[in-house]
Amino acid sequence: MSYDPLTAKAVSSEIPHPPTYWRSTHRVVARDSLKQDTHCEWLIIGAGYTGLATACELKQQSPNADVVVVDSHDIGFGCAGRNGGFVLSGTGRYSLSAIAKRWGAGVADKMHHEFRSAVDEVGRRVQQGQIQCDLNNGPYLKIAHNAKQASLLRNAVETNKRQFGLDATFLSADELQAHLSIQHAFGASSQPGQALNPLKYVDGLASLAVSEGAKVFTRTPAESIERNDKGWTVTTPDATIKADNILLASNAYSPKKFHPMIDQRQFPVQSSIIVTAPLPDALRNATGLNQAMTMMDTRMMKYYYRTLPDGRLLFGGRGAVTGKNADSPLSKQRLVNAMTASFPALNGISVDYFWSGWVSVALDSMPRVVFDENQRIGYSMGYCGSGVSFATLAGARLAQKALGQHIDITLPLYKDALPKYPLPAMRRLGLRALYTWAHWFE
Repeated sequence: MSYDPLTAKAVSSEIPHPPTYWRSTHRVVARDSLKQDTHCEWLIIGAGYTGLATACELKQQSPNADVVVVDSHDIGFGCAGRNGGFVLSGTGRYSLSAIAKRWGAGVADKMHHEFRSAVDEVGRRVQQGQIQCDLNNGPYLKIAHNAKQASLLRNAVETNKRQFGLDATFLSADELQAHLSIQHAFGASSQPGQALNPLKYVDGLASLAVSEGAKVFTRTPAESIERNDKGWTVTTPDATIKADNILLASNAYSPKKFHPMIDQRQFPVQSSIIVTAPLPDALRNATGLNQAMTMMDTRMMKYYYRTLPDGRLLFGGRGAVTGKNADSPLSKQRLVNAMTASFPALNGISVDYFWSGWVSVALDSMPRVVFDENQRIGYSMGYCGSGVSFATLAGARLAQKALGQHIDITLPLYKDALPKYPLPAMRRLGLRALYTWAHWFE
């Protein structure tokens, strides 16, 4: 039994948790479901990074505010408990150079600072909640998969240093090999990076939100959202919620038809991950996979990988097109083949974990944080698979917008709504075609 946001009406609490590596490292604190009708000032739908960070910010900015968070399943069932744990300075699919080309150098500089603020926001929440989430520092390598991309990376490093003061270095293929025994790599950019245990982090955010005074209910799906004269009415299986304001933070786990404000404005796409058995010390030393580090290649259908604290390697990439094929052996084998192509020394190493999850892709590759002051409803979504850090900051920005505080709307993140997908029924047909193209030509 699996969940598919383009076919299911909601996330059923009966769906079993995915067999992630993260769940083998941490047991999430159990939360009650909502059983009684209630009224609140702020209702947040979705208890992932965005929803919980929104709750924390609302309570810290307005301590007397009545804040309720509901989620269809347990904390960490969705992407917040399934991702690779990369804490990246960025979100969406735009590089700083691409942002400068489209919106101008001034906007790119502001976006760079906003992305850095997102990384800092994760550290701030970790410190506030004393969250033990294995947050660690190490190099982040962006690895060129062909000579053209190596040249583009070299130019990007020089441009980003000059224009934005980015602390990055370009490594030639030989220089990269001196650090990492990886094949089919033509060079890389190297800069400081961070990673964490995403399940421990989201569970810690839930505890922080509760400690600030928010009420968090799990296994409480929002079945309908209706506007009335006094605000909003949300029905759940066992209770009705009257809310003055609603903030939607369900991201890729939003049902196909949920609310007109977000319907057809994002495309849920699957990403899959494998985690190996612990690598022997000799193998880790021989390959260079012997320190905390995060890596990603330059393919359009990117592979991303990182070392884990107990000596394992996490390796991820695009998943199946539909939910019913999420656990397909072919998807697992595709990742194994890609991993061993990059690291031949890992050929034969056992794979202990394999799972998939949905990420929210914006049509124009740029997430949005939106709040309608007249209707008293808002959302944040569309992180394109790089949301650990920005989703945390987006929660704070969504709360600030809703409270009427100043947000710099010259940034495309905050300026307008997510664009609707044209011909939404054709999204998966197009995705299949894209995957086929990437398989043969990338």
